[in-house]
Amino acid sequence: MSDVSPVSIRLVQTLRGHTSDVNTVIFSPTHSVSPLLASCSSDKTVRLWNLNDQSSTTLTRHTYQVHCLAFSPILNEKNDSTTKYMASVSTDGTCLVWDLTTISVLKEYKHDSGSPIRVCQFSLDGVLLATAGDDELINLWDITAISSRPVKTFVGHSASIVALRFFSNLLISGSFYGDLKLWTVDSSFTGHIHFEREAHDLGVTCVDVLSPSSTESHHHHHHHPPYLIASGGNDNCVKIWHCSSSSKHQLTHIRTLKKHSCAVMCVSFGIKHYLASGSGDKTIVIWNYETGHLVYQFDAHARYVTCCSFSLDGQYLASGSNDRMVNIWKIDYCDNENDIEDREEKKSQNYQFKIHPIDQWTNEMVHQWLEQFNVKTKLNLTGNDLLSKSDSELLDLFNRNEKLLNELSSLRHKLFVQQISTKKNEQNSKSADTDQATIPNEFLCPITHELMTDPVCVCDGYTYERKAIEEWITKKQTSPMMNISIKNTQIYSNKNLKMLIDKYVQQH
Repeated sequence: MSDVSPVSIRLVQTLRGHTSDVNTVIFSPTHSVSPLLASCSSDKTVRLWNLNDQSSTTLTRHTYQVHCLAFSPILNEKNDSTTKYMASVSTDGTCLVWDLTTISVLKEYKHDSGSPIRVCQFSLDGVLLATAGDDELINLWDITAISSRPVKTFVGHSASIVALRFFSNLLISGSFYGDLKLWTVDSSFTGHIHFEREAHDLGVTCVDVLSPSSTESHHHHHHHPPYLIASGGNDNCVKIWHCSSSSKHQLTHIRTLKKHSCAVMCVSFGIKHYLASGSGDKTIVIWNYETGHLVYQFDAHARYVTCCSFSLDGQYLASGSNDRMVNIWKIDYCDNENDIEDREEKKSQNYQFKIHPIDQWTNEMVHQWLEQFNVKTKLNLTGNDLLSKSDSELLDLFNRNEKLLNELSSLRHKLFVQQISTKKNEQNSKSADTDQATIPNEFLCPITHELMTDPVCVCDGYTYERKAIEEWITKKQTSPMMNISIKNTQIYSNKNLKMLIDKYVQQH
């Protein structure tokens, strides 16, 4: 049996623009040739990306970090390949519904508590919008209604809610307490109908759902094929659940997927029985959720992988990280054993030199590359040896092979462009990288995620930037970190921390 993976994955684009953690990245739910990609960040912005030229439109209405985005399944009447609405939620306590045809805010919703909202999700028909967060409540909003009051509020969680998904007439939610709950949407009952108390004993971080219509193999085994649910948690595990599509709704644990060495921060179902999970270990794992086998694992970012999302056709996977980048990965699938054997042969012949720049080629990689042109040599040449030789020397060495020389010229140019681009990016982001990558976490304000200049303490025991916490207390009167009421609003300067920050700034 071949040990070659049935998928191959390559990085095709890196999207730069966010200046802080990327918290969510999602593809629009359409089959358009170039689907819309959206991302949100702790830099308080939402970006809509044009993948053809990597340009982006920046939405700047939120006043604190943006945690989650959701596209509505409702499509534009004039162009059925584009989605019409998008929702975004933030620590500022607002949920904004955007009209993507005009790039304007159509609706603004707030929980009565004014607490940070962590997650949002549209219903399958796009009419209802669910929001949840630090007040441990789930609100349902009718975006077609004039009223800005929720049509229903679900009560029952005992920690911040960070995961939501609609399916059938149900809603599934997960919280930092570690539990998963099922709720029924189309009744007046506001309590949960099913409860997994310790789905992830250190806290749930993410959930995704796959409908039975997307999994043909189930139809042969179930009169009522189940919905598939994937959940991730701080226990470093991905868990697969079934939820019956019959009248008896309950979660059944199917298997636990273990490979990540840090918290699983995101999960996304793809096509062909594949599931992606991203983790604090900086990797993404592609799983076969039917068998539980690991299909492929790769290093995706320089820091935590905070979010990932398959495109609707499964051909692309987008990922985001607190390295502030959004990466787009192309997924190539092998449909049969012959494809796998072909790939195994190609891998043995030329895979190594393709994944390294020419200045890193070893003697073996150079020989692999030369074989493409039916050129063999007994010389021990590295990539740098090829780069150092003149065109005339290369023609003499390789039997006047013009095709080889043209390809080498192209590789030289590509390396030159990469070096210029890398140098430019390093110059542009040197100060930002120094600020973000090396600043101790205790020097950053929990609200703004920026270096504090006037750190102050409040009664919740945490330290904040003075201006940020004063503005927060004026609006919310709750702790940003603990979601408890701040009755004593007295503020004290943290002089010891200010002295340490000032010393750090002088040294850097």
